[in-house]
Amino acid sequence: MSTIVVAQKNGVACIGADTMSSLGAVRQRAHHVVNKTKIARVGDTYIGLTGTSASLVVMNSYFANPERPRNFTSTENIFETFRHAHHWMKAEYFMSTAPDKGEEYETTQFYGLIANPHGIYALYSYRTAQQFHRFWAAGSGRDFALGAMQTVYDHYQDVTDIVRAGLYAAAEFDGSTGGPFEIYSCPLAEPPKSIAAKVAKKASKVARKKK
Repeated sequence: MSTIVVAQKNGVACIGADTMSSLGAVRQRAHHVVNKTKIARVGDTYIGLTGTSASLVVMNSYFANPERPRNFTSTENIFETFRHAHHWMKAEYFMSTAPDKGEEYETTQFYGLIANPHGIYALYSYRTAQQFHRFWAAGSGRDFALGAMQTVYDHYQDVTDIVRAGLYAAAEFDGSTGGPFEIYSCPLAEPPKSIAAKVAKKASKVARKKK
C-alpha cells in the first residue's frame, strides 16, 4: 500500500506521497528501487495512486497519447475523462473491471488523489471524483495522515509543511508507508468572477464618474 496526501492553503495546492512499496511482507524502500514514484504528472495536474504499482504504469501509458482527452478542472470533467479512459483500459490494458460480483458498476482500478491549479480531489474506482476545501489522504496510512493534517492545518501557513506532517505521521505508524517523500505543489488559479460581481464593479465605476 501507500500513503498519498493533498492539501491547499494560501493560494497553493500540494500533493505528496511516500516512496516505499511492498511485495507481500517484503518492503522495498526507495534506495533499492529506481522507479519509486507514486505520482504522475499530466499537463498541469498531479495524480497520485495507491494500490498496485501497475495502475500508475497504465495511466502514464494511456495519457502518453496526446489525442486522448484529459480534463481535470472539476469533478464532472474528471469523471468524463476517466469514463472515456475506462473503455480503452479494458481494450488495450486488459483491466479487470469487476472483481466483486456485488459491484453496481464496472470499476476502473484506480484510487488516488489529484492536485492542480483548480483544486484538490479524490479519484474513486467508479471514476467519480470528490473535491476538498482543505486536505485529504488516501492509502493505508490515511487515518494517521488525516489526524496529523487536521492538527497542524490552522497553525502552518506553508501548505508543503501540512502535507509533510501528514506523511511523517503515516510513516511513523503505518507499516506500509516509508520515506523519503515526494512533494509537488502548484499555484491555484483564481476563480472567475461572477457576472453579478462584474456588473456591480462596472456600476460602481460609472457612479464614481458621475460624482
